[in-house]
Amino acid sequence: MTSTFPIKSETAQQVWNIFDRELIHKLKPLPEDERTDIRMEILSHLFESTVNNDNGSDTEEIRLINAISRLGSPEEYLDPLISDILLHQKASKGHPAAVLQSLRDSAKKSLLHGLMTLVLGMGYFWVIMLFIMSVMHIINPDVGIWYYPTGEISLSFSEQPDAMQWQTGWFSLIGIMSSSAAYWGLNKLLSYFISKSKA
Repeated sequence: MTSTFPIKSETAQQVWNIFDRELIHKLKPLPEDERTDIRMEILSHLFESTVNNDNGSDTEEIRLINAISRLGSPEEYLDPLISDILLHQKASKGHPAAVLQSLRDSAKKSLLHGLMTLVLGMGYFWVIMLFIMSVMHIINPDVGIWYYPTGEISLSFSEQPDAMQWQTGWFSLIGIMSSSAAYWGLNKLLSYFISKSKA
């Protein structure tokens, strides 16, 4: 660390090392590349703050302690950042609880976020419904998509009079594959939306 951030005083170096160890400990839940990026960004900011506030009368350790104090408690700025990153990673992998939490968080932000949350929420609802119906179709062949001569379409759990069933033999396979692909796509869209909302 001393080569990247040249701390001259031995006491200041000890203060720096204590801060750095605490930083490393707090960032442990994150993947290594995220940990390294965030750690280096915080240490760079701390070093600049220490160097730039040199009025000539304060010692290096006093300037460093003041810079750490201005930065604030690591819990204040790291805990929300870590939880956001972990939530984003889980949501992009399709963890249902993380998806719901991400939708709830984005709905609180603005009208556009609320609209996107509604669209994504409805998307997840229909994808899950199609998946359930596709699995049920294996046991009960009457479950499926029915269409009427008038052009109307119906999702139904039982046989519909005066209607024809769509893809009776292939409905389960098509439904399971398409709902799985749509679920993956919605997760990617949600992940993109979360990252854009942070920018």
